[in-house]
Amino acid sequence: MAMFGTSRPAPRPSGVVEMAASRGRIGDRFLGKTFLGKYQTVKFLGEGSNAHVFLAVTPGQTQPVVVKRIKDEATSAPRFRQFFDAEVRSMARFSHPYVMRLLDASVDDPNGACLVLEYVSGVTLEGVMQAERAMTPERVARFLGPLGHALYAAQLANIVHRDLKPANLMVTGYRSNSESLKVMDFGFAGFTHKPHIQLTELTGQGSLFACGTPAYVSPEMVRGDSTDARADIYSVGVILYEMLTGRLPFEYTSQEKLVGAHVHTPPPKFSRIGCDTVPPAVETVVQIALSKYPSERHATMKDLVEQYGKAIGHDVWAATAPPGYTYASPYDTGEVPLSAPGMPGLPDQASDRYVLSDVFEATLPEKLAALKLRGFIEDVNGQVVESEPGLVKVRVEMPARYKEPPARGGGSGVFAFLSGVIRTPAAGPSPSIRGKEPIEMELHLKKMDASKVSVLVTFHPIREFPPNDPEVWAERCEAYYTHLRRFVMAVS
Repeated sequence: MAMFGTSRPAPRPSGVVEMAASRGRIGDRFLGKTFLGKYQTVKFLGEGSNAHVFLAVTPGQTQPVVVKRIKDEATSAPRFRQFFDAEVRSMARFSHPYVMRLLDASVDDPNGACLVLEYVSGVTLEGVMQAERAMTPERVARFLGPLGHALYAAQLANIVHRDLKPANLMVTGYRSNSESLKVMDFGFAGFTHKPHIQLTELTGQGSLFACGTPAYVSPEMVRGDSTDARADIYSVGVILYEMLTGRLPFEYTSQEKLVGAHVHTPPPKFSRIGCDTVPPAVETVVQIALSKYPSERHATMKDLVEQYGKAIGHDVWAATAPPGYTYASPYDTGEVPLSAPGMPGLPDQASDRYVLSDVFEATLPEKLAALKLRGFIEDVNGQVVESEPGLVKVRVEMPARYKEPPARGGGSGVFAFLSGVIRTPAAGPSPSIRGKEPIEMELHLKKMDASKVSVLVTFHPIREFPPNDPEVWAERCEAYYTHLRRFVMAVS
């Protein structure tokens, strides 16, 4: 079953929703604390699924900031530090006038891992929608334009939000001539240039996990398919539907029925729910955005906004364009290419004579890449150690009943799920496996364009089984590399 964040809360009595100060223990515990040596919390603003949010001030500065303290249960997750560092680096490079800016971050602060964000004064779009209910198409355009520009810039930077909802959109200058919108919570968005092939796709076991909020989640996230910017376009379609009609397309109270509707049920036509004032051309734009498969939706948010503008007879894209902002080229991530020397993520021991690597490119979509990698792993009787965005680790020729030794300081290893006894490191390989030492393959994946994936393959020995003969080791690694290339690049 997919896992999701919290759904939209029930409407509050007041029309405009403001984040309230906390009277709870969490707010009391961290109020007055200083993060990163300079951001002192003065008010508890609220919490999400992964963080508690505080208003903070800096001595000598008049502008407050927002501190998001990551919850302890999130920081204790495997590889949290790796994900945190990667996300922060990505957001530090990504800046847009319609996106809340990341100002600072730390994973090692004594008060807990945190993100420091720009403070944006305003009310959430959720609050605006509760106050106004159904909006005119022209009013909706005031919010859609800035949202479209922000998400289009994110798409060109290969970043997907994956949790778009009215509560994550801040309306600034509410009901003034300068009324606009900023996107919040990009801090833990996903990267489309680093394909994520989930563990269950490679092994056929376990559950598929999706992030997002049930009322706004895309069908492909529920299905566990690969996602790109068009997943955000679906969420925008839900938001547009809600703004124009005053209700969500699917209103089930059961989460299971709700996410199932995103996958299987067509959204009701506006006329069927008593909404006859929206022009058919506007509804068509919304219904296209709500298509069940990404290929049936608008290719970009720019396309969606421009089509919406044509439907209402107004150039929404041009009217809301941020002055002086220049958009990046598609797939320009600002990163070092996979094949370049000193590529980030290569093992520190790359000079070791037993650590070998090579790279190839395959023209195929992510979903097909997942199927081919699974076939390869099954064919060589491999064991998947882990899978995360941009990386899959596989071990081959592991001895029977092997179990990973516990890490220093205690704790179970990555192979704790295997039955058997723990082997102790030896001075050399066991005679029974000489010339057949286990191999760990790291597959570093990067999307080069919409249909091409680059795969950097590195081969490592297992610590307990150091190879005896460099030439034999290299020949075995080369054989696996050749087999992998043929498997992935073969025509289906």
